[in-house]
Amino acid sequence: MTPEEQRVREYLISQGEKYPFKQLWTRVIAARLELIKEVSDVTQSQADFSFHKDEWAISEILEHVINSTSRVTDLISDLTSGGIGDSSGIDPPRELSHSNIDELRGQILEGAFKWTAMTDNLPDTPNMENNSDHGFFGDLHAGGWYMFQRVHDLDHLNQIRNNKSHADYPNN
Repeated sequence: MTPEEQRVREYLISQGEKYPFKQLWTRVIAARLELIKEVSDVTQSQADFSFHKDEWAISEILEHVINSTSRVTDLISDLTSGGIGDSSGIDPPRELSHSNIDELRGQILEGAFKWTAMTDNLPDTPNMENNSDHGFFGDLHAGGWYMFQRVHDLDHLNQIRNNKSHADYPNN
């Protein structure tokens, strides 16, 4: 684990232990709302734009975030209820998106609603002893995974902003 990954890991674990989920919710949802706002006016040609073969298009980023959020939501629910949690496939690889930008915007918003419902349904005294492995950050408890979603959304928000700031980004 790199020093940066270790620093993030410590942040995820400490914040996830220090605060109840309903207090952490504002941080996670703030990041998601920023991401939603960032893509609110993206056109289909802009969503499909990639400035390099190794760089993800906005549509691919959104598809990834949608799929990952669903898996993290399930993982947190499982861990907090004492389950062992399955973190495989949490960070799905790059895939070509087959959804249009309007569908993706709807799905990313729906993910925020599901996140809120999941948070509301978490136990007041969750199990924080069970861990599940993250490929970069090692074993995380439910609170660490909860905060991971914030970090994940912000990383991909920056990736979207990077695409949008490129000189070749389409005007419409």
